[in-house]
Amino acid sequence: MKLKRRSVLGMMGAACLSAILAGCGGSDDSSSAAVSSAAQSGTDTQVLNIRTTAFGNNYDVQDMGWRWMMAACYSGLYRNVADDTGEHFVLDGAESVDVSDDGTVYTFHLQPNAKWSDGQPVTAHDYEYGWKRLVNPKYLYDYASFIFNVVGAEEYYNGTGTADGVMAVAVDDYTFQVTLKIADPTFEAKLVATPLYPTREDLAETAGDQWGKDWTLCVYNGPFCMSELVEDNKMVWTKNTNYWNADETHLETVNWYLVGEDSTAATMFDNGELDVLQTSGDYSRKYQSEAEAGQVQMITADYPGTVCLAFDHKNGGKSGLMGNLKIRKALSYSINREEMIDAVYGRYEPAYGFISPAITFDGKSYRSQVEEPMLADYNKYAGDYDALKSLFQEGLSELGMSTDLSSVTVTYLSYGSTVEESSFREYLQQTWQQNLGIQVELNTVGDYSLFTAERDAGNFDLFSAGWYSDYNDPLDYLNTFYTGLYVSVSGGYSNSEYDALIDSLAGENDNAKRLSIYTQCEQILFDDCATIPLYYSTKEYFLQNWVKDFRWSSFGASQEFYITYIEGRGF
Repeated sequence: MKLKRRSVLGMMGAACLSAILAGCGGSDDSSSAAVSSAAQSGTDTQVLNIRTTAFGNNYDVQDMGWRWMMAACYSGLYRNVADDTGEHFVLDGAESVDVSDDGTVYTFHLQPNAKWSDGQPVTAHDYEYGWKRLVNPKYLYDYASFIFNVVGAEEYYNGTGTADGVMAVAVDDYTFQVTLKIADPTFEAKLVATPLYPTREDLAETAGDQWGKDWTLCVYNGPFCMSELVEDNKMVWTKNTNYWNADETHLETVNWYLVGEDSTAATMFDNGELDVLQTSGDYSRKYQSEAEAGQVQMITADYPGTVCLAFDHKNGGKSGLMGNLKIRKALSYSINREEMIDAVYGRYEPAYGFISPAITFDGKSYRSQVEEPMLADYNKYAGDYDALKSLFQEGLSELGMSTDLSSVTVTYLSYGSTVEESSFREYLQQTWQQNLGIQVELNTVGDYSLFTAERDAGNFDLFSAGWYSDYNDPLDYLNTFYTGLYVSVSGGYSNSEYDALIDSLAGENDNAKRLSIYTQCEQILFDDCATIPLYYSTKEYFLQNWVKDFRWSSFGASQEFYITYIEGRGF
């Protein structure tokens, strides 16, 4: 079997003081004494203070339960990090990889000095166990399908094969080999996802049902360890001195504070109690101005998420009207996305397609290569509300109805009670009532469980939806509208031509052909008005000026601190 050697990309950062903290691996690194001396002399200590609005309760990497934390405290074969030049995949747990000429066999050579936070080596057996656990039918992990193209994986998951038949195997302690059924150009993009991270068999099997539920049972092989959790208050990470690249990890501690209100978080940021802040609305505008004046740093970037509204494609909705294309288009085209974004959020980018600009294909943004498919048709109607009312009325006629628009009621289902969520609902209600002359009923529930109950009961015409991609390829977006896969996004949409195009991508490695198929698929979605795209998500961070070398990620940890350091705070 002929092999080609992939270049090895290491993770590099600025040289800075590193330290040792008890409870997260041991070392005789003398730099710990230097840090202690620096703290006593009034120079910078390497502590970062962050705000979050929720703590997760799932610590099982195979379950992708708490991705933003898991990807920062754990290490997979690859790591996804971003800076002002864009997103980058770098080798992390793997030192190098060989790929067979036919693209079906990947041989990963692991970092020989990688260790877990308890000092045990990270071996190929940990990867083999993690991958086979992912497709173990006992656990029914949501992301098992990520590796169904691995020989034997889908069969094991479906009960027609065995774990021994899954060709994700430890050749030796530091060689992990994966054999695919057919070459898959999206395979490597999935390797940054936490379900494909290693798991310690001895700990997981001993923990049994408590694995992933009790954080004190966890060990870590990434830059940080979770070392403290005060429910509804604070979570602490400390540096993992056993991480293979610990010399480049400069922060000693990351403190996560649970702060629900933007106003409270803003006050803490203004007082220097928070070093990094994500916010929106008026607070976002305030800090944008401060960033322009050089008082804080600001980072903005595309993020692979698209927020949209889903129709009831199965039953036509509570009103019975959602099965008509013209009515769906009238509802979509009557929304002024730029106005909505400015009025409600103060950030984000208007969406006239489904696939986010953050998704790249063949090294460039997909959106830079494919025009947004809804834009041309939308522009024919934009702001012409008489034409949109006529379009809606034509749809009623096609359904055999002569109802006056003022007598039509559509129901919008959503949940949440934040100021933004309430403003968004009210904006949609006013938009449709004013621009189309219809009545809009808001079916607003308190939490996601109630939302799914109402959705399953059919008490809606449209509901809030969206997609945040798990890997960097347009296919991850397009799969959501494949018949029966993601009803929570598609609303039950089904199109046999669309499904056939998606099926034709299997084994197709010609990028020009793939791009053509992706383009056709997205066009079908908008010819059918399968969804109402509203905006593309973006990342927006505000940082104190003493925060250096901050990184983020679209497909791993949302905030990557593996080379971040503090300089200029003075304590």
